[in-house]
Order: sequence, then C-alpha cells, then structure tokens
Amino acid sequence: MAKKPVDKKSRKGAEESEEEQPQLEMALFQGPLFDRVVDTKTHAKLIQSALVAAKEMVSDAMRRRAHTIQIEPREGRFALRYTIDGAPYPAAALPGPRGMAMVQVLKLLAGLDPTERTQPQFGGLQLEFADRKYELFVESTPVGKAERLRIKIFDVKLALEKPQDIGMPDSIKDRIREITAHRSGVLAVCGPPDSGATTLSIVAVHTVDPYLYQVFNMSDLRGRKLINVSNFTPEAGHDLEMSFDRIIRREADVLFLDPLRSPEAAQTIFQYADRLSFILEVPANTPFEALSKLMEWVGVDMVLRGLKGILTQKLIRKLCKDCKQAYRPNPALLKKLGLSEQTTVLYRAPSPPAEDDPEAPTVEELCAPCGGSPWHGRVAALELLEITDGMKEVIATGLSAEAVRRQMNADGQVTLQKDAIRLVSEGITSLEEVQRVFSGGGKKRPPGKRPRPPGPPRVQG
Repeated sequence: MAKKPVDKKSRKGAEESEEEQPQLEMALFQGPLFDRVVDTKTHAKLIQSALVAAKEMVSDAMRRRAHTIQIEPREGRFALRYTIDGAPYPAAALPGPRGMAMVQVLKLLAGLDPTERTQPQFGGLQLEFADRKYELFVESTPVGKAERLRIKIFDVKLALEKPQDIGMPDSIKDRIREITAHRSGVLAVCGPPDSGATTLSIVAVHTVDPYLYQVFNMSDLRGRKLINVSNFTPEAGHDLEMSFDRIIRREADVLFLDPLRSPEAAQTIFQYADRLSFILEVPANTPFEALSKLMEWVGVDMVLRGLKGILTQKLIRKLCKDCKQAYRPNPALLKKLGLSEQTTVLYRAPSPPAEDDPEAPTVEELCAPCGGSPWHGRVAALELLEITDGMKEVIATGLSAEAVRRQMNADGQVTLQKDAIRLVSEGITSLEEVQRVFSGGGKKRPPGKRPRPPGPPRVQG
C-alpha cells in the first residue's frame, strides 16, 4: 500500500502549536514530615507506576487553589474531589487500580505504611509549588476493603495562627484576654467538622499575651505549631490530676488541651478550673450544643463556677478583590441590617457571562486570580458566648437556644450574624454569600448539574 503523502505545512503548524503550549508547573515533593523516612527501594514498583499521576493530581488541585483533596472509594472506581474556598467540586473519576495506586503512593510519600489498609493513619509531606513552601497533612481511613484519603494543604507562609491572621476583631481579642487573665476558668472552642475549630483554638491560645502569662501545651498538635508556648509531656503513668499538679508547680497560667472527649476528663478539668485557665475544644456544632454537653458531663454548678466562654466561627467566602462589584445599598436595607446610614457602598459578585452569547468571555477569562469563581479565600465570622451574670440566670433557670440568644443580644455580645454583617460592611464578602451560609448552603443545584472546579488562576508569589 502506498504511503499517504505528508502535508509538510500541516506538520509544521502542529509542531508550532505544540511549542506554543505553556508548560504547566508541577509540584515538587520534598520528603515526609515528622522525621519519617520513605522506603523507596522496597516500593520502587509503586513509585514508578503512580508517582507521576499523583504529582499531576496534586499540581492540578493547587493550581485551582484547593485546600483539601479527597479520594473516595466507590464501586470499582475512586472519586476525586477538591474543596476550594469551602465548596466541594467533583474533579475526576479514577479507575479502581489507578486510584488505589495513587492512594498508596501518596501514603508512602507522607511516611505512612502503604501496605496497612485496616487501620487509620496520619502523616504529612513537604511540597514546593510556584516557589512557595507547603505542608500536606495526609489522613487515610479504611472504608470496606479500600481506603479514603484526605489531604489538607497548608501554605507555610500563610499559617493561620494569630488573631490578625483570621481577621479577629479587637473586641473579641480583648474579651479572650480578659477571660484567660485570672489563672482560672475554661474557654471552650467548638464548631462542626471542617469549620476550622482546631485553627480557632490555636488562634485563641495566641491571643494570650505570652510576656505576661505562662502558657503551656498538652495537646497533640498533629503538625501544627504554637508560638511562645511551652510544651508539657505527662510522665508515664500520670493521670490528668497528677499532670495538672505538676503544671501548677511550674506556675502555669494557661493550659491548652486536646479536644474534650469524655465526662471524666471534663470533670477533672473543671475541678482545677479555680487554679488554671484552660483553652480546649468541645466536639459540638454550636455554642448551645457545647453548653448543653458540658452541663450534662459536669453538672450545672460546675459550669456556672468554671465556664467563662464558648468561642466559635463560621467560614464565609471572600469576594475576589479583582472582580467584585460595588453598588449603592438601599437605605431600607441598611436599616434592616443594622448598618449606619453613612454606608455608601457594599459589594457583590459580578454577574456571570450570558449562556446564550457565543462571544461572551468564559468564566475563567472574566478574572484570572479567582478563575472566575468569583471568590478568593475565606474569612471567619466569629461568636463569643460569655457566661455573664445574666447568662448564668438563663443556665440555672432553664436552658434553651432561644433564651441564650436573647441574653447574648441583651448583653451586647458578638454573634455570628452580627460579625458576618460587619464583614459585609467592610466589603470583604457579600450579603448574598452571608445569606447562603446562614441558610444552610443556598439553592439546590438542578438535577444533572454538577459544579466543576474554577479554572486555574494566576499563581501569585
């Protein structure tokens, strides 16, 4: 059969097109965290088969500003999902063998045992992307005969550790300092899963002035860091009481603990709440739930004597600074929101391109930094429920969520809704976003409609 003549002009055009394609930057894995060692020799075959795919997946997630990656087993396959600015996006469906290999190689790179599939594991790895350092915390969880892999991505330079890092207003920072200033009482932090409660508890610790007070840590930080805080390791065989006695002899003022998990631990902590200030997490979705749980575990009297406050937050998407749109609010709206009549401008997301206009720009073309989403990062709306004299009466005479909320308003305390409106007035987020968050996620998607991750934004150094 005669060979078909090659069109030299077409081949030259194809070669030029290939040359014009931009080379996407790839993430550079730089070894495991926690002084762990990767056995590359034993697992050479696994690395050869799945390393490139894992690197491409992580690089794609980071180009899209994902802060969480999840690989979830399904029937015969794995579902890949990114979480960007708190919103989950289906990213890909991976064939079973390929997904399994990617899970195992990422576990290996994080210093975990890729052959252990029946027990949860936790580790981490260092990574460089776009000339920035990152830490990836990797957690594997058995699911049937497979595993779920969850990866949290932290920018080392943007560590959320101090009040200013999360935009905590001075009013709340000053109240936390007052609560922890007397070497007594419990400050609890709560929030639903993935609400940033652990980060918020670390921020609360850093609110305490380390030059005036001795702050100790007994918590397993799982790779997170505390600044100007002394770590305390309990001696073998010592229970909480013995450990607290040792810390008191070291003239501690404030002690940071692991999340509260049992009534027995709670009772011991509250017994020492007249000699130490405690900062800890309580597994609860809301301050009211946390308050109810503490009352159940330690009793009303102990709560009234020892509990000083409950801190929580709700993460809200920030408007992209490059494409947010200003508008003049209606005076009636300002009055309804409790904002000053002097407020002349608020901001909202820009309108999306018309779907029926073939010449309209794509979502990605509308704004490169946010990929047309039009959000860029998240900010915390905060709430501090203080146990004032009025709140003690509410607790003692019959607890209800409505009564707690009324008392907070009567005391002039900061609530999530009030702080969210502050963020709207400062142009950080939009009223529509606040309404979406507080209504439980906004409108449902039409059947068959699945969101996709925003386009790759311009990487900013």
